[in-house]
Amino acid sequence: MYQARYLAGIVAGMETTNGELGYVAAFPIPEVIRGINAFALGARSVRPDAKVYVRYCHSWTADEPAADACTKLLDAHPIDIITMHTDSLMPHKIAESRGVKSIGYNKDNHDLFTSTYLTAGEWNWQVYYRRQIWDCLRGKFHGRHTWVGMEDGIVKLSAFSNLVRKETKTAVEAANYRLVSREQDVFYGPIKDNQGNMRVEVGEAMSDQALLTKFDWYVEGVSVEQ
Repeated sequence: MYQARYLAGIVAGMETTNGELGYVAAFPIPEVIRGINAFALGARSVRPDAKVYVRYCHSWTADEPAADACTKLLDAHPIDIITMHTDSLMPHKIAESRGVKSIGYNKDNHDLFTSTYLTAGEWNWQVYYRRQIWDCLRGKFHGRHTWVGMEDGIVKLSAFSNLVRKETKTAVEAANYRLVSREQDVFYGPIKDNQGNMRVEVGEAMSDQALLTKFDWYVEGVSVEQ
């Protein structure tokens, strides 16, 4: 999903008018931080001055803390696009009520927020589970840890809403090709953290193990609100 988050960041970076982006997140764990960093890297790849303001709601699903985190972000900064890592739809609802554009997560909900929705990082687990169930039926299933990318079809960006400009679609398509072809990945150096320290050197890449367990830092441009 971090690859789809990177592409979503490109959408945000291309569509923002002021470079001020918001991110409502569930918990400060590597999975979530990985997504925040990928989104920020995507945004700053097309808008180097982009800023990503983050607030944690400390719940995967609850509406009230997600709404509170979103409201505080929008009250504190002139954010014009917000995204999220929460199952709650409240950030979309609040954003739409304020005329702020939003980028979703899990599934395409553009039909619920027609005036402000841009796209979403979308899961398609059928692709993966169909394969595993077939292996079970043939007696060939072996449990293992699997790291799959966008080329497997399990994650993607949902269809763009009519609010997304042609130039943005073109930029995302080009970046998507580079990811799927393995010409590049999101966490290739040079990458600095938001304290100015070099975390990934030029020509280096973060390992899968580091991506899964070592993310307790944020890339340049990310500011975590308390």
